[in-house]
Amino acid sequence: MEDNVEKDLLVIFTQSVSNNFEEIKSSEQKISAIYTDPNKENYIKILFKLIMYPYVEQNEKKNIYDNYLNINVKTSILISIKNFIKKNIHSNLESLEISNDLCIIIKHLCMHLLLDINNNEIKQLDKYLFEILMHLFKYNISDEYDYILFYLIILYINDGDLNYILSILNSDDKKNNMNAMKNIECIMLYAQNKFILQNINQNNYHIEFNKIMENINNIKNIINNRNTTMNDDIVNCINDTKKIYKSNDKHNLFILDDHILYNISKDNNSLQANITNCETNPELFIINGFNFMGKGTILKDYNNNAKIIDLLKLNNSNSTFKNMDINKFRTKYIALKILRKIIKKYKDNGYVAKFDIKIILTHIEYPLTLYFIYLYNKFREYTNYINIKLSERTNTYNANLDTEMNICFYTINDILMNMYIFLKVFYNINTIDLPEYYEDNFDIFYNIFYNFITYDIEILRNYFLHLSMVRNFKFGINEPTRCITNTHNVDGKFYLLNANGTDLANKLTSNDYLNKLLNNFEKNILKCKIITIDIIKIMSERYQDESKAYIIKLIYSLIQILYKEKDKSLLCHNYNCLSATIKLIHHMNLEKNDLNPYKETKFLEKVIECVLQHIRLKYSDIEEILEADLDYFRNDLNNSNAFSIKSTAIYFLKTLCSNYFDICFPILEFKILSKDSFLTQEGRQNDQSVTSNQAMGSTITNDEINSKSPFYEPCNMEYKIQLITCLNQINLSTNFYEHNIKNDLKNFVMSIYMKCPNLDSLFYNVNDNIFQNQQISNTNNSSSVNMSDKLIWLKNEDIFNSTNTIYLLSILKFILNNRNICTSQENIVDIFSFLYHLLYNEKNMIHSYSCLCINRLLNCQINKEVLDLIYQNVIINILNRLLFLLKYNVYNKILNEYILITILRIFMAFSEKISNQYTILVLQLIDNTIKIIINDSHNPIFNHYLFELFTLIISLIYKQQDQTCINLIEDAVISTFSKILELYIHDFIPYIFQILSIIINNTNQIKKVHLDILTNLYQIDLWKSSVGNPNGIICVLTSYFKKHNLFQDIIKNNMQQLFNIYHYCLSNKKISIDSFQIILIIFTYLPLEYYQSFLKPLFVLLFTFLQQYKNDIIKIKVIHSLSVLVLKTDAAHFLSVIDQVQNGLIFNVLKSLYMPVMDKLININEKIIIFLALTKIINNEKIKNEPLIVEILNSLNKNITKNELVMKKSKTQQTLSTEKDEVDKDFEVTYVKLQMINNENINETVLRNVDINNELKKNLYNPEFMQICSSNSFNNILQLFTN
Repeated sequence: MEDNVEKDLLVIFTQSVSNNFEEIKSSEQKISAIYTDPNKENYIKILFKLIMYPYVEQNEKKNIYDNYLNINVKTSILISIKNFIKKNIHSNLESLEISNDLCIIIKHLCMHLLLDINNNEIKQLDKYLFEILMHLFKYNISDEYDYILFYLIILYINDGDLNYILSILNSDDKKNNMNAMKNIECIMLYAQNKFILQNINQNNYHIEFNKIMENINNIKNIINNRNTTMNDDIVNCINDTKKIYKSNDKHNLFILDDHILYNISKDNNSLQANITNCETNPELFIINGFNFMGKGTILKDYNNNAKIIDLLKLNNSNSTFKNMDINKFRTKYIALKILRKIIKKYKDNGYVAKFDIKIILTHIEYPLTLYFIYLYNKFREYTNYINIKLSERTNTYNANLDTEMNICFYTINDILMNMYIFLKVFYNINTIDLPEYYEDNFDIFYNIFYNFITYDIEILRNYFLHLSMVRNFKFGINEPTRCITNTHNVDGKFYLLNANGTDLANKLTSNDYLNKLLNNFEKNILKCKIITIDIIKIMSERYQDESKAYIIKLIYSLIQILYKEKDKSLLCHNYNCLSATIKLIHHMNLEKNDLNPYKETKFLEKVIECVLQHIRLKYSDIEEILEADLDYFRNDLNNSNAFSIKSTAIYFLKTLCSNYFDICFPILEFKILSKDSFLTQEGRQNDQSVTSNQAMGSTITNDEINSKSPFYEPCNMEYKIQLITCLNQINLSTNFYEHNIKNDLKNFVMSIYMKCPNLDSLFYNVNDNIFQNQQISNTNNSSSVNMSDKLIWLKNEDIFNSTNTIYLLSILKFILNNRNICTSQENIVDIFSFLYHLLYNEKNMIHSYSCLCINRLLNCQINKEVLDLIYQNVIINILNRLLFLLKYNVYNKILNEYILITILRIFMAFSEKISNQYTILVLQLIDNTIKIIINDSHNPIFNHYLFELFTLIISLIYKQQDQTCINLIEDAVISTFSKILELYIHDFIPYIFQILSIIINNTNQIKKVHLDILTNLYQIDLWKSSVGNPNGIICVLTSYFKKHNLFQDIIKNNMQQLFNIYHYCLSNKKISIDSFQIILIIFTYLPLEYYQSFLKPLFVLLFTFLQQYKNDIIKIKVIHSLSVLVLKTDAAHFLSVIDQVQNGLIFNVLKSLYMPVMDKLININEKIIIFLALTKIINNEKIKNEPLIVEILNSLNKNITKNELVMKKSKTQQTLSTEKDEVDKDFEVTYVKLQMINNENINETVLRNVDINNELKKNLYNPEFMQICSSNSFNNILQLFTN
């Protein structure tokens, strides 16, 4: 039967890669059917069986697999599995769900495919295997990740062979621990599979695959059994893990052995002193005069776990690399990549992340730190080895020596890739928290960081020159690319499969292969430098006290990069890192100025001069500005991005000036006041050699702009404005405005009036129906599209030429960064008039910056008289132009969020004045915009602000109670929403529900549309169709529940259905945490009579769920929900329902649920609710005299503090802040809250009318409790009442 299924699957996927269109179309339907079939999990296992088959095209065709399973078919199979898993992640539909068991199986199979199979064609599938693992690690909620860490560290990164590992794991001290034995059993089963896969072939495949699946199923059963029986004690879990890596409290399982690497017998006498000598000889860590003592806790843990061989003392040193296992570091690299996929899922420092990270660190802190130091030593050793061997060469050509050096260089690349992944892991973990182990080994880490950022590839210059001469001698300078066989490209570099050093030596005779190797070396060094700099930056920002002593020593090295390096990305990262270190050092309060390099005037002058080189505009910059698209504008705004050296240099200089103003001011003031400060010294010398008629169209040999260039004056202006912005000195800025900008603004506006006296009538406006029959092009000739003799853009070379573009852009940047000067009554009308006219400029940089300036100026604190003044003069014109630009851009598929934000800002500032005349127009424009972009909503920021504007307009309509507009909302708008939900436009759905919530909040009379919406919310398919839907639906239900008097019949009649929905959501691993919002809104907003009859089954469900999922997050959610019920009703009713479930159950609830979570609460309001509910429960007559009360009061006393109970967190009203729209935000599509909606927080609603002190006094201030507190010295509780 299974053979028939396999054949059918093979035929289907072979059709999917055929050249016949009909076959491809037919196969797509069949593939879709596979993943919706009830038996889909068995099919997926069969598909993996097909993927793992060791197909080789040259082999004899022995079975059906050999006739079908080429690389194309395998790729098609794996892509289909990857797509299904990805789809499963974002859906709650049962038809798409896969079991935890299958997820465990898939993870194990993917790891084996990546690490244990050397088939060339399977290796080409690595990309898809990593993607599958990434999705499963991130979204599949299961607890086997620590087993995977065991496999990666013990079986792949570790150099101990299987016999050595078995001897350690079978020791007596490990057999005494049950949990450790379960872990060891899984490791052994996985190791068996590893061994099977290394010896698998055509002949034994089917038998061996069954053994593999049997072992994985046994692993799965152990994991599942562990998940149901283990407790939440993280300390025990960590101790059990340590017992596997250690014997007699010493690390002995993880070792690194050069004998294994070089295939050398351990009897060889070349074993040299290893890393432990660091303790007795600290001078080993003094590198290039920079003193790192190299002390850390790793020295105490170290147990001769690294067996190091000195290559130069080996008798066979000229054949060492030929004999080595060249894939050793590659396998370790893949293992590290998998490990990093696990860590990448943790992006915050919440309780779950901290819990898991502690377990992960227990696995990796010692082994990976030791491995990183080992890699670093190898990197240095191999670099020195190449140089020493070159110096030993004679004049005769030695092919054997060249081969050794080339393989050594190949291995250096592999080492760098391993180090890069470790640094990424280090960075990921430190974005969450600074592990104590890393902090304790800072001496060693910062030693290596220093050497990476100062490493110069010129160290290998002689080797590169030698390589070049040999290649030219062997191949000739123009030798064509040679074909390379038996190699595999991973991450842009070649790997050889099933090969030793001799095989690699043969491949290294290829000129093309060596070229790629050299390029990869440069890229790998660069990547390591960038991530190291990023680590230093995050340390400077987040862990200042711990890192400051080390970082201050790195300043000169980081500054040196500005002079030495040319790579754009590296310079950007370095500038951002330096900006962070400036703030750190400034706040260190160093006792001596000479310890702070930034307080040395001469040093600072040199640094500033270097930075100014990157700030000055060049011809290449001007070309980019003139041709800039919207993405370029976005990047130009973001000072800390990795795209623009100029932006990051400006941010660095601004940070430097703000922290060391007294030193920077005279330096920069001189340059601002000097006439030709824009010119560099070199530029002044070269002025005579550059012709004055140099134009943009000519070939520019020198990128520097000189005084003869037509762009000199505008560039000089832009340069000085940037310096003024960095200094941020009000008097300097004001004087510059008065003498250099003020009159130019007026003259510019006057010039436009003179050339275009009837400006408004010349151009299209938002009411023109020019988009109905044809789409207007957004090309340079767009103004030629002429209807009614109107234009889109103002094109006048006298006003908007290339040089003026730079000049105008510099003025816009001045306005943007000096808004306090520009908002005075004297200047503001001229400035807004200037900005209005720039909205007619076609250049993206000009009209987008103009929008941004209008937005930011209106967001300043402007008095009413000034607002009235600009409204009377120009605001209506600006709004009309912006509405047209929005309409025009949307029809041309350009989603410019800055136009949208500015429209939103105008409505916020002038809503009372413009709402009457514009609400219907804007409402229809938004509705049409949504319809146009409904299938192409590729800009999440645009989407967000589109719905923000939508929300504001709807709010204004309901405020005015304009029935015409209200009807438009409830007819046209809700119709559009229905279409979005029907088409499943995922990007829009989170907003739709929130806007429906506003509509319901403003409803005072029942209409059919409101009833229809409410009824549809109870359709369970709506909850299942998207992971983000439940949050949105709950938002709408909350609005209905607040008005339960109007909708009580539907709410009451559907209560059973709502609890069914809650049951479904609770059991769905993706939304189980969010599902508690359902019962929270029921308890908070509905009267008890609505749900009273459902409480007993609800409690049974919750307590059963707690038995299945023993983790603290679920406990906290359950206790929080029950506590809200207690506070909104009364303790007596709560106790009555508990007794109905099981008599005496309340004591288990108090002891096993309430008390254990007391010290694990993070949210203060959540903590207050739980504490108040607990005091209310224990004050009940049934409970207050029980012996358990002493324990409860003791727990309250330990965890309660006066401030946490007396001071409630006030809700911060979200508004569009000054900087909020400056940078791209990573909007999580699943559920994004609109800023314009004041979503009530459940905790704040529950506590809104609660006097916490009175509530505590009422519940705790009685003779019995006071006596207990006095007798047991529960002083925290007593102090609450003495105050």
